[in-house]
Amino acid sequence: MHSPRMRSSSSDGSTTVTSSPRIFAHSSSVDTTTSGAYSDESSNTFIGTALEDSETSVVCAEEYGELTAQVALDCSSELNAVYSSARADLSESEAQCELLRQRVTDYEIRNFMQVCRSPEYLDFHPEHLQRIVENDDLNVSSEADVFWSIKRWYKHDAQTRQQHLPDLIACLRLTQFDVDFLYANINAMPGCELLVNRAVEWLLRPNARSTIPLRFTKPRKVLRTEEDTLWLAVQTRGDHRFADKCILRYSRMHGEWQKWAEIKLERSNFGVVQLEHSLICIGGLGRNNKPSNRVNRYNLNTRTWEPMPSMEYRRVYLSVALLDGRIYAFGGQDEKYQALNSVEMFDTIAGRWQTMTNMPTRRAGTGTAVLYGKLYVIGGFNKAHLSAVECYDPTKNQWTQCADMNESRGWPGVTVHNGCIYAIGGWYNGALHTVERYCAESNKWTMISALNVARGSICALSINEELWAIGGYSEGVLKDTVEVYDAENNKWIEKKMLPEAGRYVC
Repeated sequence: MHSPRMRSSSSDGSTTVTSSPRIFAHSSSVDTTTSGAYSDESSNTFIGTALEDSETSVVCAEEYGELTAQVALDCSSELNAVYSSARADLSESEAQCELLRQRVTDYEIRNFMQVCRSPEYLDFHPEHLQRIVENDDLNVSSEADVFWSIKRWYKHDAQTRQQHLPDLIACLRLTQFDVDFLYANINAMPGCELLVNRAVEWLLRPNARSTIPLRFTKPRKVLRTEEDTLWLAVQTRGDHRFADKCILRYSRMHGEWQKWAEIKLERSNFGVVQLEHSLICIGGLGRNNKPSNRVNRYNLNTRTWEPMPSMEYRRVYLSVALLDGRIYAFGGQDEKYQALNSVEMFDTIAGRWQTMTNMPTRRAGTGTAVLYGKLYVIGGFNKAHLSAVECYDPTKNQWTQCADMNESRGWPGVTVHNGCIYAIGGWYNGALHTVERYCAESNKWTMISALNVARGSICALSINEELWAIGGYSEGVLKDTVEVYDAENNKWIEKKMLPEAGRYVC
């Protein structure tokens, strides 16, 4: 720090500046140490006689004010420098701590399955745990893993942590659970009833989803398929009727079908509908070679089977469809292998099957399509192959007759593509390769280009605005053939073969 300065008069009348180590409170007395003639006499105390002069006193008073201000300014500058340096160090330290915290959190997200089993996990702060479980990149094998980890953390100190449960449960992708899981496990958690009700409503009322307030409705990234779309084909018959069957998944990236999972279901030729993240497998032929009325659900997230209420009638070679959260089962053959005209509907809200108005025609091996809120049952077999097409209006519970196909077809592949219904291949005195298209507005069937490979029991579906025909059966052999329709040139193009031949439904 700089020393204050004072003026004194020299013998020639000029003013000189001398150093002063101390300034007293009273401006009339100054204790100073100087060099030259005053060094011996004023080594202890010196009261300058010049201060008695009024003019000099005024000058000293002015100088004192200037010196005080200078000292304050110098002190302030030094303190500001120290403060600024300390604050910069603190900011840098806080930034480093925040970076470290983020790195720890990123590690916990990437390695969540290991972290949630550690003793440290049980002591996580609620806000920290919420930041982790709400993250879309959380690395888990299923959404159920996240639920069980939250429950474990909560049970460690239930009384204190109960208030945080709704916020944590809201971070789950609740729409990835089925209704039974929601009610059996999550609904029992304190404060989570409203969340469960919203999730159930979202699952069962597709048309109302935009009005249902849920934080997350899509799967996490690690569980998400290409562009959130999951196209599956389920094998209902392989080389061995009751051996393990596979589920194929379409890879949009590679443009081909790939084996995704093996399933154990000791039935064949059953119907399948996909309800959100579950496959509902209905009826079929049991190991005793008798038609079955059993219904099972396969959870795609947990890859486990769950029983569902059975149908009233035993059915094999039935056709099924899903419309507005209701599952319909049409016709098939009973235990005497007689064709049925009965129709059952499973209400996913009520959780039970009920009988609807019978079809006008008894038949098995039909194809079914949903178009403009109505269900179409197409072709089939009853002592002979059929060309009949019938339309069911669920709002009126009534059937109407539609124009017959140009050809009779049992076990055709049927799907809706670009607003029209397509009937692909099938059986009539052998496997068919012909294809026809139905326009509901004109009530007319039109023939289009034929398949390259004739076959029945084809899995037909529309993917990415393309019409696909996969798998099937002909000449006593299961097929791994895949064909895609080129509408511009009206021809079918063969694609990469399936990883496993068989009869598939989707």
